[in-house]
Amino acid sequence: MAVPATLRFFTMDYLVYHPKREISEIGNLKIYHDSFSDNQDPYLWNDQFLHSFCHITQLRVEPNNILFWVSGDTYPNFTKLLCDCVFVIDSKEYWENANQIQLTDLIVDNEQSFDHHYKWVNPPFNQHLFKRRRRYTLKADSVKSFQPQRRNGELIDLIPFFEQQGISTETLINSISRNKSGKKSMNSRPFKLTPEQSQKLYDYLTVNSAIKIKGKDIKLKHPNRKEKENYAHNNGYSKCGVKC
Repeated sequence: MAVPATLRFFTMDYLVYHPKREISEIGNLKIYHDSFSDNQDPYLWNDQFLHSFCHITQLRVEPNNILFWVSGDTYPNFTKLLCDCVFVIDSKEYWENANQIQLTDLIVDNEQSFDHHYKWVNPPFNQHLFKRRRRYTLKADSVKSFQPQRRNGELIDLIPFFEQQGISTETLINSISRNKSGKKSMNSRPFKLTPEQSQKLYDYLTVNSAIKIKGKDIKLKHPNRKEKENYAHNNGYSKCGVKC
């Protein structure tokens, strides 16, 4: 789980704040996810969770770093930080073109992830365009990454954990949701975690989550999913799922 020592100085683990999640109840699962009306990021409906857009320019990460995605009950003065995704980075894959992507690009996992996640950088959406930066997608470790839930399907509040670590809610608010003058920040900022804090938080969520939803559990259950044959893997597979 630890980041190699040669990279530890340059990379960080983070608490990443984003808007309150929407909820889909599918069978016996309650899934907390990004809105379907926009780019879905992080994208959970895939074997490997995906992250390409929100806050990505604020992160210094490499494989094995961890992103803990959270949302609050109110902004900026939250009293809860509900964790909806533990994202252990497996790979960091650069795009050929920072502001355009095709279904046939090798980085694209399948048509479903292209429709729901990748294509939103393309016209007519033109979301999160870069001027000079190289764009990359972070792909999560499919085994170590999960959505942590209590037995009743509720997300886990991280405020008690941070209080145990000596980090007050006020400290978190000042770092995440207020600017230097103490006023509400229009955009939240990722909160940096030390390797020790990150490992303790990962262990805390592992122990306290009675339910761990992984990509493999929901990849075929997206409410807007097309017919199965339309989502065969595009890397050398036909729509029937047979290797070409």
